[in-house]
Amino acid sequence: MEDGVSNSGKQVMSLNWYEWKTIPWREIEKNVFKLQKRIYQASSSGNVKLVHKLQRLLIKSRSAKLLAVRRVTQDNRGSAT
Repeated sequence: MEDGVSNSGKQVMSLNWYEWKTIPWREIEKNVFKLQKRIYQASSSGNVKLVHKLQRLLIKSRSAKLLAVRRVTQDNRGSAT
């Protein structure tokens, strides 16, 4: 993996440790929460098409990926591995 590109040719996120510390985590959490809230509201109203669209958006979002990595590596019990 060089220059953030994997063997399959897809773009891969790569951050240095100093960049990791400068990420605005509160803002990232707010963005992800707002998107999750929109998914819940669409689901409650029965709008399946919008739910699927928003779920794809969440899965592809950089904020969600960063937050998931942070939770696994720093916040929960997996951080000891």
